[in-house]
Amino acid sequence: MKLIRKAMAVTTVLAMTAAMTACGGAKKESAAPAQDTSKAEAAGSEAASDDDYHLDIKFSNVFQPTEWNYKASEKLAKEITERTEGHVTVTYYGQNELDCYADSVTQAVHGADWMGLEEPSLFADYVGDCAVLVGPMLYNTDEEYNAVMNSDMVADIKARLAKENIHVLGTQYSFGFRSIVTNREIKTPADLNGVKLRATSSPLFAKTLEAMGATAVPMSFTECLSAISSGVVEGFEGSVSTLSGAGAPYELVKNVAQTNHLIATRWLFMPEDLYQSIPEKYRTVIDECAAECGKWEQEQCEEDEAKQIEMLKAAGVKWNDVDLEAFQKACLPVYDWIVEEYGADPELHEKLSSFIADMRKQ
Repeated sequence: MKLIRKAMAVTTVLAMTAAMTACGGAKKESAAPAQDTSKAEAAGSEAASDDDYHLDIKFSNVFQPTEWNYKASEKLAKEITERTEGHVTVTYYGQNELDCYADSVTQAVHGADWMGLEEPSLFADYVGDCAVLVGPMLYNTDEEYNAVMNSDMVADIKARLAKENIHVLGTQYSFGFRSIVTNREIKTPADLNGVKLRATSSPLFAKTLEAMGATAVPMSFTECLSAISSGVVEGFEGSVSTLSGAGAPYELVKNVAQTNHLIATRWLFMPEDLYQSIPEKYRTVIDECAAECGKWEQEQCEEDEAKQIEMLKAAGVKWNDVDLEAFQKACLPVYDWIVEEYGADPELHEKLSSFIADMRKQ
C-alpha cells in the first residue's frame, strides 16, 4: 500500500503539471515539482558568495487567520526574511491557496523551493514510523510530546525522512489536543455508533475515528460547517481553537466529549536538497526561527486556550468527561493498522509508551 500511494502521488503531480501547461493554469497555484540538481552544486561553488545568494521560498498550509498555525506561519515567514536580510525570502500562503496536505509533502520530495506545515502522519507514506509518533491516546501534555520529539527515536526517523528529501525543521507547532465535538453527550465508544463526523484527509485521523466507534467522513473544514447544517455530519474531532475559530463552529455544535485522543500538531519541513544548498549562515537563521516560532505557538496557544474555553462556555458549549480507558482500548487496533498499512516498526508504540510512562513516574 505504501509504495502504491507514493507512486500515485508522483503520477498526480506530473498529471497536474501537464494539465496546467495545456490549459494555461489551474484554480490552485502549485510550485514546480521538478528536481533541481544544480542546487547542491551551487552551494559548493566558491564563486557564489553568501552576499550574492538569494532564494525565494513558497510556504503553504491550510490554516485560517484566526488559527495559531496561521499566526505562527506568518511570524516565521517574516522573521526568516528579515533576519537573512532578504537573502532567503519566505512568502506565506495560508487558507489552502497553494498545495496542502499530502500534495505539500510531495512538493518537498520533488525538490521545489518550498516549505510546508503538515500533520506528521502524512509523512508515513515515506517513513511509516511517523504515524506511530502521533497515534491515538499517546500523549497527555505538550511536554511529553516535546520529549519524544527530542529523543533519539525521532532523530533516527528524521534521518530516514532526509533520505526521502524531506527535511524536518520543527516539530513543536502544536495547538492543544483533539476531542469529539457534537450536540450529543458522548461518554463511551458505544455512544459514537452510527455518528457521522467530519475527518481530515489524514487516513490516521479517519481510522482513529472509526476505531472509536464513529463513521468518518473526510472533507475540508471549510465544507464542515455546511455539512453540519445540512445533516451530512453531526460534528467533528478537533481542538478548542478549531471550535472557537473561523466560521464560529460553536454556534452549531455545543458539546465537547473530552477524549483528547490526538495531539493537534504539525511539522515544519522543506526539501532536504534545498536545505543543504543554503549557505550555512542562512541555514542557521532558518533553524533558529523554526525552533523559536514553534515554541512561541505552543506557549501562546496554551495561554489562549483558557480564554477560549471561557468564551465557549459563555456561548453555551459544555464539556463532559469520558471513559478514557474504554477509548484507549478501542484505539489500540489503530497501531496494528499502522504497522500493516505503512510498514511501521511493530515495537515502536510500546517503546514510546514506555518512554512516556517513565516520564510520568519522574
